[in-house]
Amino acid sequence: MSYQIAIDGPAGAGKSTIAKRVAKKLDYIYVDTGAMYRAMALYFVKNKIDIYDELAVNEACQNIDIAIKYENDAQQVYLNGENVTAFLRTEEVGNTASVTSAYKKVREKLVELQRKLGKTNNVVMDGRDIGTHVLVDADVKVYLTASVEARAQRRYKELLEKNEECNLEDIKADIEDRDYRDMNREISPLRQAEDAILVDSSDMTIEEVTDKIIRLTKVRLAKTAGFCFGVKRAVDIAYENGKENTVYTLGPIIHNEEVVKDLEKNNVFTINTLEELDKIQKGATIIIRSHGVSRKIHQMLEEKGYNVIDATCPFVKKIHKIVDEESKSGATIVIIGNDGHPEVEGIKGWSNTDTFVVDSEESINKLSIDKQKKICIVSQTTFNYKKFEDLVEIFVKKGYNSSVRNTICNATEERQKEAKEIAKAVDAMIVIGSNSSSNTRKLYEICKSECDNTAYIQTCNDLDMSLYKESNSIGITAGASTPKNIIEEVHTNVRIKF
Repeated sequence: MSYQIAIDGPAGAGKSTIAKRVAKKLDYIYVDTGAMYRAMALYFVKNKIDIYDELAVNEACQNIDIAIKYENDAQQVYLNGENVTAFLRTEEVGNTASVTSAYKKVREKLVELQRKLGKTNNVVMDGRDIGTHVLVDADVKVYLTASVEARAQRRYKELLEKNEECNLEDIKADIEDRDYRDMNREISPLRQAEDAILVDSSDMTIEEVTDKIIRLTKVRLAKTAGFCFGVKRAVDIAYENGKENTVYTLGPIIHNEEVVKDLEKNNVFTINTLEELDKIQKGATIIIRSHGVSRKIHQMLEEKGYNVIDATCPFVKKIHKIVDEESKSGATIVIIGNDGHPEVEGIKGWSNTDTFVVDSEESINKLSIDKQKKICIVSQTTFNYKKFEDLVEIFVKKGYNSSVRNTICNATEERQKEAKEIAKAVDAMIVIGSNSSSNTRKLYEICKSECDNTAYIQTCNDLDMSLYKESNSIGITAGASTPKNIIEEVHTNVRIKF
């Protein structure tokens, strides 16, 4: 599993120096994106291209080939087959790169290359839009900055060491000008990504900045943590409809108490029983939650004259259709999942024949189904993928005439796979989600099997950092019904206290 560190910031903040050190200490691959822009700028300088003529620059791009190679553990930049690494740090090339990097054609050409390099396992990449544009899903994002004065002094010292003539005030003015152009360019302006950590290096040593960034890598947040597509869609529908009128959800919209409480503040209330439903006036808006409901309940809501909004997850609706069609053809339905779970209850309600729910070898052994009769096996969307495969294999070995439909959604598979990989690589694991969330409970079981020091928490208030005193690394994941703000609060808290 690859790990990506994106370091952004203004010119002269020390991005390249720090990124190289971080990569070396972690034994990651360093990708100097600024050097790529400088290589293109070098071509424009050598060929006397008018850099303020965008058409001329665009045309010249067609004749440029940039390649990155790693020789003696160092990045080497090749321009049309020539190693130009030693010629990229001049002031003229830097100023040219600052102008031409704003052009769409230049950026498109290099962003494509940067993203390809970013897919390489374990990379550190620095630039001015890595976290906001190139590696938007980077595991760690840092916005490295420093005062204009500090950056000017660093540049002044660097030029003096190279025996180049320079003036401190001119350097300061140049930095201010570049900052303005970078922050106000039309395409990918320089800015701090929302999820980036701000590091002001004005009064920090190189070693202090390097160590701070490395500490950030010791806390690994799963990219798949939080709302899945179906849950986000249902929650968005609830909030949107609550803007105008009081609306009701048939059962909690998702299994997360914090979200349900917040929805109540926004005119969205939960109906837990059919008896409660009878007290709601005709014509009221009833939202069917992401778990879905049976065909019988669908029909009952319509017959009673409610305004029904169906927020059933599309992946769950797909299972309803499969069960409906397969059972109409005479197949017995077997659902691999947790009996009593709202999603499973809804799926059962679309079958026209005998329906069974299993979640273990023991429950399969208790089945009494004619092995000559066709059975159709489906799964709860959030079921443990590995366990699903194991249970299907039992059906095959028992000789059932079965048709297997893997209806575990891709998001669930990816979330479980990533959680397992992270849990393998860390000393401690934190799983965030409601106690009533089935998919979060499965994540916890998966992580616990790989990392014994795994905690199950609902919010940051449940976090006990004393449990991680002996840990060198911590992983964090969250269930499909855990909102982003709770995940971010836990993530930030762990980073600060770890």
